[in-house]
Amino acid sequence: MTVIKRRQIIILALVVMIVVAGYIQYSYKKSGFSQTDSDAGKLGEAVYVDNQDFLESVNLEGQAKDKDKSVEKVVTASKEAEDYFAQTKLEKEITRSKDVDNFRSIAEDEKASAEVQEEAYSKMMTLIDSSDREMRIEALIKKQGFDDVIALFADNGSVDIIVKVPNLTASQVAQIMDIVNRQANVEIENIIVKNKF
Repeated sequence: MTVIKRRQIIILALVVMIVVAGYIQYSYKKSGFSQTDSDAGKLGEAVYVDNQDFLESVNLEGQAKDKDKSVEKVVTASKEAEDYFAQTKLEKEITRSKDVDNFRSIAEDEKASAEVQEEAYSKMMTLIDSSDREMRIEALIKKQGFDDVIALFADNGSVDIIVKVPNLTASQVAQIMDIVNRQANVEIENIIVKNKF
């Protein structure tokens, strides 16, 4: 019973975080403002134009736009990564919760044979164990200074670790692999570490 409540709390917290992120995104888009040029002359007035200053300002504006575009690309990529991590965690929790509920209903079904009930119970416990190991691994990797991480156990015994970081160094990969090896007893060759930013 506490497993269901804990999962429901986690799912609810993730949904609330997504709603808050959406609200913040909406409020930032809404708070745009326009500036008026106070140095602009009145309509019809003669204005002295210096071509050198104009060319320099166009060049500086072009450089600023290039910098703005690169910063915008990084910010967009970072937002996409945040969305990816939140969405993946939410989907993982929802799927796990449904699977555990299905196995629990089979295990508690009086019409099912004892063998089917035992198999369903075993699969349910395996899912719960995998979920607990994933949470421990994610917490320990975050403790190493990473912003976000997702651990996914595959049916074939491998573990995928996705870390929110622009680039991974060899020492960071080694630290992550060591954590997964210790916590999940998975061989190093079955651990796949990827970055997403």
